[in-house]
Amino acid sequence: MAMLKILQVTDSHILPKPEETMMGVNTDKYFRQVLAHAFQHHERFDLMLLTGDLTQDPSPESYRRIRQILSRYQTPCLCLPGNHDDLSQMQAVLDTDTINCDKRKQLGNWQIISLNSQKPGHAGGLIAQSELDYLCNQLRLHPHLYTLIAVHHHCISSGSSWMDTMIIENSDEFLAALAPHRRIKAIICGHVHQALEKKYDDIAIYTTPASCFQFKPGCREFALDDKPPGYRVLELDDDGGIRTEVQWLPLRLTELNLDSDGY
Repeated sequence: MAMLKILQVTDSHILPKPEETMMGVNTDKYFRQVLAHAFQHHERFDLMLLTGDLTQDPSPESYRRIRQILSRYQTPCLCLPGNHDDLSQMQAVLDTDTINCDKRKQLGNWQIISLNSQKPGHAGGLIAQSELDYLCNQLRLHPHLYTLIAVHHHCISSGSSWMDTMIIENSDEFLAALAPHRRIKAIICGHVHQALEKKYDDIAIYTTPASCFQFKPGCREFALDDKPPGYRVLELDDDGGIRTEVQWLPLRLTELNLDSDGY
C-alpha cells in the first residue's frame, strides 16, 4: 500500500538574530536540531508543514534564515502563518518552488489544505469567510480525495483556560462547515505548544509540540513545561488511513526560564 510521510514542525519562534534567546531558549538552535533529528530518524518525507509562528518578531532576515535552513533538506515545504508572523513578509521570502506559502498540495489520493487563522492585531484565531469559502470550494472540487487540513490556532478546547481564550473564535462555524465532507481525515494545529489528540465526529484533531519550548497542560494561567522540543510525523495511506506519532528531542531544556510569566 502506498504511503505518504509528512513532517509537521510548528512554533519555531525564530528571532531576528540567530544568537537571540526567548525564555532562555535559543529558538534557532532547536529549530535546526528538530529538523536534523527528524531527517536522521526517517528515510524520507514527502512534505514538510510549518504550521505557524515561524518567527517571534517577524523580519525578512528571520524568514530568509528559515528558508536557508529548510533548503538543506530538499523536501517540499508549505508554510502557513501564526499570530506572530507577517504573512506578506512570509510570502515575499518563502517563495521558491520547494518552500512556499501555497494553500494546497495534492499528493496521491490526498490533498493538504493550509488555512490562515490570523486575526489581525490579536493573539487569538479566526477563520475569515474568504478562508472558509476557499476550503469549501476545494472540498467540493475534489470530493474523491482524502483531506488533511493544517491551521495554526486550535479549534477545540486545549484544557488550559488561558490558552483557550485564543481558540479560533468561530471554531463552531469552521467545524460545522466540514460536516458534509466525509473524506476529511484530520486537522493539525500548532499554537498550544503541547501534544493533544482529539476527535470531532470522525475527524482527528492533533496539536503538536513546539520546536522550541512547551506550555504546561491543564493550566488556568500561563505556565511553561520542562518537556523538550518536539515534532509530529504523519503517515497517510492511499485508502485514507492515517497514523501519527509525536517525537521529542532526547534532551533537557536546562536553560528554560520556568519562572517566566508570559511572552
